[in-house]
Amino acid sequence: MVLQKSSKKSAIRIPLLKPWLVKPEQLIGDLRKVWASRRLSLGPYTAKLEARARELLEVEEAVAVSSCTSGLILTLKALGVRKKVVVPDYTFPATSHAVLWAGAEVRFCDVELDDFTLSPEALERIKDPEVEAVIAANIFGLPPRVDEIEELCRRRSWKLIYDSAQGIGGEYKARKIGGNGRAEVFSMSPSKLITSAEGGLVTTNDRGLARELRQLRNYGKGPDENMAGLGLSARLSELCAVLAFRNLSYLKALLRKRGRLQKRYRQALKGVRGLAFQEWGLERKSGLNYFVVRVTEEAARTRDEVVAKMAEAGIECKRYFYPPAHRVAAYGGRFEGDFPNAEQLGREAMAIPFYSAMTDREQDEVVEQLQKVMAG
Repeated sequence: MVLQKSSKKSAIRIPLLKPWLVKPEQLIGDLRKVWASRRLSLGPYTAKLEARARELLEVEEAVAVSSCTSGLILTLKALGVRKKVVVPDYTFPATSHAVLWAGAEVRFCDVELDDFTLSPEALERIKDPEVEAVIAANIFGLPPRVDEIEELCRRRSWKLIYDSAQGIGGEYKARKIGGNGRAEVFSMSPSKLITSAEGGLVTTNDRGLARELRQLRNYGKGPDENMAGLGLSARLSELCAVLAFRNLSYLKALLRKRGRLQKRYRQALKGVRGLAFQEWGLERKSGLNYFVVRVTEEAARTRDEVVAKMAEAGIECKRYFYPPAHRVAAYGGRFEGDFPNAEQLGREAMAIPFYSAMTDREQDEVVEQLQKVMAG
C-alpha cells in the first residue's frame, strides 16, 4: 500500500532525539589548552579520552577514530579480512557499507524477532566456505547473545567483530560491552548516548591490533614516517575529543536517567493493542540508545500510518531500521535472500522520542498521543 502524504503539517515539538551535552563552561578551560597548543589531532585529549574509555569499558585498549564506520573499515583491514563477512540484515546499513569499503563481500543473516539482534540459529545455518568473519551488532543498545555467537565463531574459525555503534553502557552477564570478539567499534555521533559531535572508538584486548589501528587511522604511517600500511585519514580531532572526554564523565548518570524513562514507557504502554517491545533477559543490559517498539498486525493502523499521525501531532517518530539492510537502494538488489524476521521488523519497528533530557511531561504527551493513534 502506498501512503498518500498528509496535507496536515505540524511543527515538531517533541523530536525523536536530542544530543546530550555538558555545559559550555565545562569545556572552556580544555578548549583554551587546545588553542594554545595548536595541536588539533592526536594530542593529549585524544589520549585522555582513550584512557577514560579503557577505564569505563574495562578493556586493555581504546583507539579513537573519526567515526564508527571508519573504525569498522580499519578493523577489517587490520585483521586481514578479504572474503565474506556475515552481517545482520536488521542493522544500520553503515555496517554492511564498511565491509564493502574494506574490500570484502557481505553475507546477510536473519535476526531474532523478539530482541532484534543477530540470530545464532540463523548464523549456524550458514555453511558458506567463503565466510571469513562476522560482525554482530548491538541493536538500539542491546548486545546479541554473545556466548553462543562467540562459541560458533570459534568452531568455524571466523573472526568476530562487534558493531557496538549504539552499545556503550550495555552489559552481557555483568561484563561491560567493549571487550568481546577481536574488537568492538562504538559511535560517538550526535544520535548516540555519548557524543563527540562526530567520532568513534575501537576497543580491544589485543594490543597488537590496537597498535596497527593507531597506525592505520593516520594514513598507515609507521614510526619512520614511511607508509607501512594502507590507512586512512581517520583521526579524531582534539576538539571532538574534548567533548567526548567530558561527556563520558556522565555515562552512569545518563544510563540511570534513561533506565527510568524506559520503565515509564513500558509501564504506560503495556497492554496497548498492536504494540510490542524489544525484549531481553536478565543476562543482558541495554545501553538504551533508542526506544523502539513494533506496530504489529494486531494494530488498528500500520506502522507508517502511526508515524504520520504522530507527526501531525508534532511528535517525531521514525521507521527504524528501514528498509532491511539487504534492500537499501545502493545495493541494487544484489543481496536478495530469505530474512523473514528482518523483513517483519522493517515493516513494524518504530523509534519513538527518547533522549536523556526528556521531561516527564514530554514523555506523558508521547504516551497519550500514541495511545490515541493506536486506538484507531
